[in-house]
Amino acid sequence: MKKNIHLLTGIFLAIVLASIIIYSIENSKSFLQIIIGYIVFILPIIFISSFKSKLLSFSLAFVTILIAYFLYKFEYYDTIIGIIMAIICGGTLYYYRVSKAKVFKK
Repeated sequence: MKKNIHLLTGIFLAIVLASIIIYSIENSKSFLQIIIGYIVFILPIIFISSFKSKLLSFSLAFVTILIAYFLYKFEYYDTIIGIIMAIICGGTLYYYRVSKAKVFKK
């Protein structure tokens, strides 16, 4: 039963991501801006649970706010699509892989 849920989740996420990409192509969105948004936000979202100290949390929030400001200032509005894709992929990877990993003991 659990494998079927993982399989269905993967298929659903593939459909969602493919539909976001198709929407972007059909509406002439900038693919470069989408990639920038995806690359900048994928790793912080995947490893968000690794930030246990206040300094790392502050740094992540500070850098994220600055990046969001510069993206808005330079009118890179299509990066929002990449950020949404990073949240979908990164959240799924975090939930199914990073948080569920077991530590090996000797």
